[in-house]
Amino acid sequence: MSSKASLIEKIFFAVMLGGALLLGLSPSLKTTLTTLHIGKVTIPLAPLFFSLVIFLVVMFVTRLLQRILKNRLLVKTDLNPGTQATIVSITGYIGLVIAFFWVLSELGIDLKNVAVFAGALSVGIGFGLQNVVNNFISGVILLFGRAIQVNDRVIINGKEGIVRQINIRSTELETANGVRILIPNASVLSTDLTNLSTQKETNLISLNFSVPQTSDVVAVQEVLLKVAAAEKRLAKTPAPTVLATDISGAVITFELSAAVKDINLKNKLLSDLRLQILTQLKEQKLI
Repeated sequence: MSSKASLIEKIFFAVMLGGALLLGLSPSLKTTLTTLHIGKVTIPLAPLFFSLVIFLVVMFVTRLLQRILKNRLLVKTDLNPGTQATIVSITGYIGLVIAFFWVLSELGIDLKNVAVFAGALSVGIGFGLQNVVNNFISGVILLFGRAIQVNDRVIINGKEGIVRQINIRSTELETANGVRILIPNASVLSTDLTNLSTQKETNLISLNFSVPQTSDVVAVQEVLLKVAAAEKRLAKTPAPTVLATDISGAVITFELSAAVKDINLKNKLLSDLRLQILTQLKEQKLI
């Protein structure tokens, strides 16, 4: 679907650009299509057409630049995915602003008149478009303030998930069951927000294993540490530790503590570690 949409976009862009070149190379055709008369109303077609072409060209180049940044340049840097996504989004905003003012210039609209019009429109914005403007400004604040970034695990108004996108109007949150929720940017800033990815203590995991007291406890500790050392998804610092936390009845309980490199892998990693440790303990006949 995306490749088909991209092809349609390229064809439309080529047609518009070809039309602009045709008008530029054919003065007679340009004169014929310069204006459209509907009764006493005269509509300047050529400036409108060229303005549309300019807008499409700038946005096409902007999207192309965003793809290059995302897929070729930024992936080679040491920047985290959240910062990379912020740079790509800001590039889109800059392209939109350039396209807007370029179109105004092509149409011959004085910026002073735009200011007057904006002032007159402010009343309407205050009522009808208040939420749109509020969400847009909130989105810019989120991008520059970096309270949350793409791939962060967050809790927003009681909803926990991973931030997938920060768009102009809303933030896209993916929950644990794969459901994607769009939350207005203004709501993200105005409600309770917890960024679990910035809390170092949540990077720590711990799991308990109980073995019979008759087992070789030294060997059990060695198995736990060996499995942790071989797991690439665990950080080397702080180093994994094993403690005997409880002796109850005929069993002794050990606790393995370690730090996760990526908090988003926490649940899957805990499951894998349990299975690996269980397999190793059985192979060595420690349980």
